[in-house]
Amino acid sequence: MAVTERDVRHVAQLARLEVKDAELPSLMRHFDGILAHFHRLNELDLSEIDPFDAAAWELTPWRADEAVDAGIRDEALREAPERKGDFFRVPRILEED
Repeated sequence: MAVTERDVRHVAQLARLEVKDAELPSLMRHFDGILAHFHRLNELDLSEIDPFDAAAWELTPWRADEAVDAGIRDEALREAPERKGDFFRVPRILEED
């Protein structure tokens, strides 16, 4: 499945990025390459792997989960299209039943 200009423009809109017409061919090739890697992952035989096997987690180098002040909160909020107090305001994406 090839990525179309419409796909790139849609992703850009979701990310609130401006994409110039001259950038479209390059971005389409880039997205196609990314999707090709995901398609290669689909070819892996994972039938013998238990996704809930905690032994595999021991091989993962974990680090302490510590909150760190990056010092950019105010700058990021200034760039937000909409905000409410100290929070980003975003459109609702899920419908309520």
